[in-house]
Amino acid sequence: MLYAGIAREFDLTSQQTQVLCALSRRPSFGELAALLGCDKTNVTGMVDRLGKRGLLAREPDEKDRRISRIVLTAAGEELRERIRRRFAELVAERFAALSDEERAGYASLVEALGGSGAQALDQPPAR
Repeated sequence: MLYAGIAREFDLTSQQTQVLCALSRRPSFGELAALLGCDKTNVTGMVDRLGKRGLLAREPDEKDRRISRIVLTAAGEELRERIRRRFAELVAERFAALSDEERAGYASLVEALGGSGAQALDQPPAR
């Protein structure tokens, strides 16, 4: 697994890597749990561990101080960018290893999905 291998390179779990890469905005614990498809108690543990490493911080919600928001620290932002660069490098390496025919097939598939395979994967299959 590409993603799990990258996580191990940075001494993280796959889910911790997902947390870092998902924090482009300031989610609550509940919002992050829904995004990751897990329970809020799992998110709390991950945030605590990543917080001890200085990668995340908790901030009170501006409108409701009972809600904590999760934010990346400067160190967390830097690590997230390193993870994203590494992922891009590995995808490029694997893409380069494909034959011309395989690359053309992949390009056709992405085009058929509307130019964004990631968006298509978020949608339920048509029936």
